Amino acid sequence: MTLRAYILKRLLWSVFLLWILTTLNFLLVGVDPVAQYGVRGLKPEDAEKIIEIYGWRAPIDAKYIYYLRNMFTYGLVFPWFGWSTWDKDWVGVGLAQRLPFTLLVVGTATAITVTLGLLIGIYTASKEGTRKDRTISAFFLIIWAVPVMVTEFFAIMLFSYTYTTYGIRILPVEGLTTRANPYFEAMPYTTYLDIAWHLILPISCLVIVGLGRWILYTRNMMVDALQQDHIVYTARAKGLKRRTLLFKHAFRTILPQVSTMLATVVPTIIAGSMITEAVFGIPGIGNWYIKIVYNPDMGVIRFTDPAATQAIFFIYANLVIGVNFIADLLAFVFDPRIRLGTRK
Repeated sequence: MTLRAYILKRLLWSVFLLWILTTLNFLLVGVDPVAQYGVRGLKPEDAEKIIEIYGWRAPIDAKYIYYLRNMFTYGLVFPWFGWSTWDKDWVGVGLAQRLPFTLLVVGTATAITVTLGLLIGIYTASKEGTRKDRTISAFFLIIWAVPVMVTEFFAIMLFSYTYTTYGIRILPVEGLTTRANPYFEAMPYTTYLDIAWHLILPISCLVIVGLGRWILYTRNMMVDALQQDHIVYTARAKGLKRRTLLFKHAFRTILPQVSTMLATVVPTIIAGSMITEAVFGIPGIGNWYIKIVYNPDMGVIRFTDPAATQAIFFIYANLVIGVNFIADLLAFVFDPRIRLGTRK
């Protein structure tokens, strides 16, 4: 199978999987949002127009068609994912304001976690059996077992204590910027530096929690790769340098597994980013989602904003499926066994 055919096959599968998740999202949140929640924050005549546009009083099959059209236009056309009863505005507007911050947190945390995890894992594998190997492996095995909320709690306690006790504000523990509203305003470079300063702590917590898996998996895969015959006998017999042996030969053999790991770790980082946004007060869609679905007075989950809930779930589903699609393509490129297997 050629690369083009494989891309088409995986793309069709991704679209099918997205349709399944979107349908479950439709059934989960509710097929009749008007009866459950009403259309708050609008004048009666405006609410009636929105109800007519959504087809909420239509039969369930018509509601489903309206819903699919609303989701798969990605908020680019009216009614822009629907009306948010939380923001008293269109959901597409809220997503446009919040999604860049979520992508910034998730993308940066993923890039740092993968890069450091691979480098430290390769280094640990090169020191197999030594004290450094045992120390690094044991330390990150413990770190791996610590939930992200616990890590963030201790981080906030530490930096809050240094500020309240000694007046030293090393890193901020809340918010995204010292300004009131950073949403797509004309921001000078100093504001970007301020945002980066506020993101150091939450991204560091995500990286610390995610490093354990990458380091230990990479270490174990590299140890196995270094014991393969073409490494032990051929590459070493040529007198190759240690760095060339590690990166050019051994590391290339584990690239298919690395791409598979990428597909499994990104959803974990996305889930962790939702908690992180809420803990540190980052105005991303994860923080928005938690505020929408959680009722602190009752201590229960409740979809108080159905349109926003469905849109956020749909966006997260796109992110996860998109990462898996990329991982499948990387595995096809890196692993000749997949290409040979698809030809049979």
